[in-house]
Amino acid sequence: MKRDLDLLRKMLLRIEELDSTKSKITINSFSDLCDYPPLISLHIELLIDDGFIETSEPIYCGPISDYWIYRLTSSGYDYLDAIRNPSIWQSTLNKIESVGGSVTLDIVKSIAVSIIKSHLGI
Repeated sequence: MKRDLDLLRKMLLRIEELDSTKSKITINSFSDLCDYPPLISLHIELLIDDGFIETSEPIYCGPISDYWIYRLTSSGYDYLDAIRNPSIWQSTLNKIESVGGSVTLDIVKSIAVSIIKSHLGI
């Protein structure tokens, strides 16, 4: 499976939107974003790997892992703030596509930040 930058962004926006103190945020919280639970599980694990979210230990549901997502971390908010604006996001994706479409999340954030700085005249 490949990492899907759009799915990661949508998942971060969803986590920010939901109140984990009122209901559990799990794979089911993203079912309208992707109809393939193993792909959602992988992307939750990628968000954990990058320190963007805090979760429970894995809950195994057959061949996939589920998690209770507790919150976005400061790093998660920083990344999300860089890519939140739809026009900044689209410009970021266009730049990424111009170099082949595959870059690290650090590079994604750097590109988005540089676009934001350009808009601010910095």
